[in-house]
Amino acid sequence: MNKGRRNSAVSGNIEIFLVDPQILLRRAVSSLLTAQQGFIVVGEADDVAEAEELFKNRQPHVVLVNLDLGAAPADAAVRRLQSSAPGIRVIGLSSAGDSQAHAQVIAAGAAGIVHTFHEPEVLFKAIRKVHAGELWLPRHDMAAIVSELVRNRADDAHDTAKIASLTKREHEIISCIAEGLRNRQVGERLFISEATVRNHVSSILDKLELSDRLELVLYAFTHGLAQRPRDSTAGVGVRDAAEHRSRGPHPRRKAK
Repeated sequence: MNKGRRNSAVSGNIEIFLVDPQILLRRAVSSLLTAQQGFIVVGEADDVAEAEELFKNRQPHVVLVNLDLGAAPADAAVRRLQSSAPGIRVIGLSSAGDSQAHAQVIAAGAAGIVHTFHEPEVLFKAIRKVHAGELWLPRHDMAAIVSELVRNRADDAHDTAKIASLTKREHEIISCIAEGLRNRQVGERLFISEATVRNHVSSILDKLELSDRLELVLYAFTHGLAQRPRDSTAGVGVRDAAEHRSRGPHPRRKAK
């Protein structure tokens, strides 16, 4: 990590990179972000290939990528971005209400979707939430995206065995995490210490072979371990249990 990145992290600024072939729109978004306290736009690219080259010198915290790039499927673009800069958070900007495509992007590892018809404040909030380790989905798209993930998942005996290994307490904790509760809040609800919650979360991730809580909440929704969100839900806030998301859809967590 270079010196500029360390100084940015210390000051609390979020470093943002833009990937969008539409220069006029890209510059407009850049100007909006630059005017916000705590945001720094550290680079721009026309496409994923150019972004990959620029990431060799500087890796941002959050990447905003236009999902209508056209040259390649959006989910493939997300995987390439994360592969070239492990640790980044990707937010897809979309002009279409295509829940199937959005589900594929989330499954590929994106941490958020923001529609281009939303007010700028929605984008600002999404960036802060995603940078903090949370998942951001549009209110009216969320149920459809999760339903699409459920429809596309393949049942397998290995998943059944993993889920069967969970204890009653671990099921309770998964339900709390899916609601967006932090460790302290989970502990308060279940009358256990925050340290005990952390230990349970680590055990859950190991048993389900997941890398972090972003993956856990999606796994919970798609495998019936938590109540699926309704359209009235603004977003799912889940704090990261790891420093970065692994690549690809539902990456497996190595056993200790």
